[in-house]
Amino acid sequence: MNIVTAAENRHAVIWLLLAQLCAILPLIAVLPPWVVLVWLGAAWWYWRILSAGRSYPNPLLKAALALVAVAGVYLSFSSLLALEAMVAILVLALILKLLELKTERDHWLILMLSYFVVACGLLLSQQIIDVALALIQLAMLLMAQQAMSRDKTRPGIMLRKIAVIALQSLPLMLMLFVIFPRIGPLWTMPLPGGQGVTGMSDSLEFGDIAKLSQSGDLAFRVRFDGEPPNTELLYWRGLVLDEFDGRRWSRNSWPARDKTKAPLVEEPSINYTVTLESGMHEWLYVLPLGKVENRSDVYYTHQHQWLSRRGINGRVEYRAESNYSSVLMDDRGADKQNLRLVGASKNPQASALAKTWLQEYSNPSERVAAAMRYFETTPFEYTLTPAVLGDNNVDDFLFNTRQGYCEHFAGSFVYLMRAAGVPARIVVGYQGGELNEREGYLLVHQSDAHAWAEVWFEDRGWVRIDPTATVAPSRISLGAEALLSRQRGYLNDSPMSLRRYEWAKQFRYFVDNINYAWARWVLNFDSDIQNSFLRGLLGQINPQRMLIAVMLVGGLPLVVAAFFSLRLPAKRGEDLAARYYLYSCRALARRGIDRAEGETPEDFLARVAVEQPCWAQWFTLQTQLFTRCSYLPVDSESYKYNLLQLKQLQRPRKWMQQSADEELRD
Repeated sequence: MNIVTAAENRHAVIWLLLAQLCAILPLIAVLPPWVVLVWLGAAWWYWRILSAGRSYPNPLLKAALALVAVAGVYLSFSSLLALEAMVAILVLALILKLLELKTERDHWLILMLSYFVVACGLLLSQQIIDVALALIQLAMLLMAQQAMSRDKTRPGIMLRKIAVIALQSLPLMLMLFVIFPRIGPLWTMPLPGGQGVTGMSDSLEFGDIAKLSQSGDLAFRVRFDGEPPNTELLYWRGLVLDEFDGRRWSRNSWPARDKTKAPLVEEPSINYTVTLESGMHEWLYVLPLGKVENRSDVYYTHQHQWLSRRGINGRVEYRAESNYSSVLMDDRGADKQNLRLVGASKNPQASALAKTWLQEYSNPSERVAAAMRYFETTPFEYTLTPAVLGDNNVDDFLFNTRQGYCEHFAGSFVYLMRAAGVPARIVVGYQGGELNEREGYLLVHQSDAHAWAEVWFEDRGWVRIDPTATVAPSRISLGAEALLSRQRGYLNDSPMSLRRYEWAKQFRYFVDNINYAWARWVLNFDSDIQNSFLRGLLGQINPQRMLIAVMLVGGLPLVVAAFFSLRLPAKRGEDLAARYYLYSCRALARRGIDRAEGETPEDFLARVAVEQPCWAQWFTLQTQLFTRCSYLPVDSESYKYNLLQLKQLQRPRKWMQQSADEELRD
């Protein structure tokens, strides 16, 4: 088939262009906007080739277009190895392939590339809305595929065939989803933007968390076995940052050396399930003192943090147990690592203030109390948009601008404590969360990101000190949203977030319930959950029971589907049009008018019009359809269409009822 010269196949090209556009448009959020302009230009160019006989671009021009496209991707993403950049190159290859569309093979190649583009969209997001959109894209591609081998066919007929295929494949899909072994990724896929979706970094500088807190994205969900604790207790501990270079805090360079046994959580404890959003996760979040259960790919450190042995790609779900009253007693590095103060000469005022506390108070707890009194009595402002600080960032914050976010207070407090001879460190994670009132689980957003301090006491171990609580106590007791929702800059990075509107709260909860169920039962269906599910279903996993499950779950439904969908081949030489026509004649005979032997269709129709005029209109349609089928090739689309209409009009009473309904609607 030569698609360019065969005018009867132009409708197939139109369907192809529509399906291609449908495959590309959902990616516009991650693609440069000029990609759509490239598609419009290529589609217009190809249509001129098809309709006006314009010539195809020569090989040199096509090579130049490909190089310009790759250069444009590089300029847009500053890299060709990021996931978005690779998807953009694939989309541009799909678009430029239009300028080579000549044969059926090219048509098929564009369709297959479009299927691959749809699959790439699911690499970027796997929410249930993305899956629903992917199903619409697949339907468009299947309609374009049908249009290749059919004359102009109504979309409804094509959609019906797609629905039948989908229903027939559903049992097999479910069987493979439940039974097929889950395996880990064969390679690590670079994530969108080159960073984890969870957002929290392993280093901290003043202003970092303030920027992160302007995002409305979800970080993770938590479902407690009982009632959720009060907001002021929800400190989701992530990483410990104990190295300071004079401006930026970072974590221990060799965390693998700090491995230790998982803690023993004493009663009374709380149990909960955390579901981290998709990303590259190098650490997990737990309430202190927390223990992660049933995961062999993470380990516990002396700094009371859970790290992954290697980056965990995708969405992560884990069970944890915590006890707030437990004491963090490990003192490894407290006298060295957590007293180290690089860059003290850059902040002379802060160092001098800490030295006065060191001279005045011999007890470390008194120095801590003095620092907390300083934060409580000084007119600090808790804001998302603090002033820019200079090289002496601690001094500038404490004595000049006095505007900051949680990292400003935690970082400057730890600096003062180390200068006063008290071991201290920064902990980053999240604090609080939003309770989904419909289902009772917790939503922790990026805007809940938080930093606090820990100080070491010989008799009490590591104790959490949060100077933010003295400056903005409602941030801790009510959560970030209650304090920041009216501030300038809140959710600036998420202008379309429904969290801005109180009236949309219940709708947000309803949508999130669906996404949470999708994440738990589909996206998180890993090998552990699969084994537990199969053991609960089969009792034990062995080849005999697995074979029975395959037969029941997969084989039996397929047999039923085949029984209703497959038809016995028609007898050789059987005229289906004549069979349907004679069935209509028998229907008339039951109503008092028999067709005489040898009577032609036209003569019988004339007699029906006289003797039974109420059936004349219906039988006229039957006779016309039968006559058309008698003179059309049986393998043509027109014959199949008329035959289908003839079959559907066999029952006169049903036809009359439909006609009456249509008249009432008119």
